[in-house]
Amino acid sequence: MKLKSDHLTFLFSLLLVSVVQLAVAQKVTVSKEISIRTDYAYDLLGQLDDRIILYRDKGNERLVEVFDENMKFLYDRELQLEIKKSNVYGIAVQQSDFTVFSGYRKKNAFNLLAHKFNKDAQPLDTFIVLDQIEDLKPRSFEVITSKDKSKTVLLSSEKENILHLYVVENDSLQLLWWNKILIKDFDLRKDYHSCFVSDEGEVNVLLYDRNKEAKAKESQFMLIGASGRDDVFINRFFLDKKYIIDFESRFDDLNQRFVIAGLSSAEEEYDADSYFYLSKPLSTLEDINIIEYKNFDNTFIEEVYGQKLGKKKRLDDFVTRDVIVRNDGGIILVTEMEKEFYRRSSFNSGARGNGTYGNGWVDLYTEDIVIVSINNEGKEDWKKILYKKQFAQDDGGSFSSFFIFKTPSRMRFIYNDEIKNNITVSEYVMDPLGRFQRNSLLSTEYQKLKIRWKDGMQISSTSMIAPSENNFKLSLVKIDYGIKS
Repeated sequence: MKLKSDHLTFLFSLLLVSVVQLAVAQKVTVSKEISIRTDYAYDLLGQLDDRIILYRDKGNERLVEVFDENMKFLYDRELQLEIKKSNVYGIAVQQSDFTVFSGYRKKNAFNLLAHKFNKDAQPLDTFIVLDQIEDLKPRSFEVITSKDKSKTVLLSSEKENILHLYVVENDSLQLLWWNKILIKDFDLRKDYHSCFVSDEGEVNVLLYDRNKEAKAKESQFMLIGASGRDDVFINRFFLDKKYIIDFESRFDDLNQRFVIAGLSSAEEEYDADSYFYLSKPLSTLEDINIIEYKNFDNTFIEEVYGQKLGKKKRLDDFVTRDVIVRNDGGIILVTEMEKEFYRRSSFNSGARGNGTYGNGWVDLYTEDIVIVSINNEGKEDWKKILYKKQFAQDDGGSFSSFFIFKTPSRMRFIYNDEIKNNITVSEYVMDPLGRFQRNSLLSTEYQKLKIRWKDGMQISSTSMIAPSENNFKLSLVKIDYGIKS
């Protein structure tokens, strides 16, 4: 299961000291091992007061593992839902409790429930969000919580290209509003990209049609905003003269801005010659909005590859990893090089007895990180390259890439130096001016650790947790940066 980390803004201040002048020691704590051989999925719920909670889906059983702040195992507990065979769609986490959203059908009608539990996974309350709705047949819901954790939106779609939105107030478990919106010109299921709910309960849904060409000035993006039963706003966006490689989008609660940024190319291929960006207050969005782009200069591309360029003057195989919102309304675009090579044998390249074909094996190279900082006027402040090399085989990239630990004064890019047992974990520490240093963070030698950093979660301004998987055994690794040396 993909794990989501809270979005923290990165404050730019010229008064901060350089990262090389501040020495910070870290404390690393590892929990006991848990067998996950029969688990369907797991998810880190994070820290609730003085508890750290792991959710496990075992099919017909839903468990939570409860740890204290020092990662000492306290107990596990099965979550008691009102309807045992209901589907769990998602979990909303607050400061000291969490809410499980589940649904079931009864007499051809749909029911949606919200179950609140305290930090020890003891039931507190159950609220009926939807009661016997006959015309709703959702395959599933996406569950998204606001930055301040006060609101949750449940999003679903149906065959008729109708978007269903249900916004719940997390403290009271009351349904604040709902709406169903007919989508035109876009295929809701195929083109859906992301959804955001503000601290005030306004919902924005982004759709992206990759088949529409910028050269024809067609709207590749549609942003649907809703704040109740009657208030619906539609904004469209296109990137002129460029093909979109990939992108990420965010909602900036502090400045009430819609943010989108990614990589682009003048030709219809997957090598980036430019990046694009938009950071604009919702109140100033036009019906049709043009997204700006900026070409990478040859000097910078030469710096990335460490050599003079030939005919091809682009960033090959780079993908967008993150878009970080700056407090001044600017953004930081984070990209990474990722290359896949497929190897096949005569055994798995042909048809098997059941008529299916093998997928072969995959070599994955996950290498350098390119970062671009753009201010609130759309001007580039700086570009930086963080060099690394990771090579993995047939693991889906579970242990590759990196995690960004964000604080107001710096970003830490944490990653495995190599993808194997007994390795060193390193970090790049970067300040707001783009200055950085590389540190060795910890060694996994004799620790039986294979840490999935990209699935980590920041739980405070000084600490984070990440899962480690080795031979179907799961443990949690906690890093605390709150110790100054």
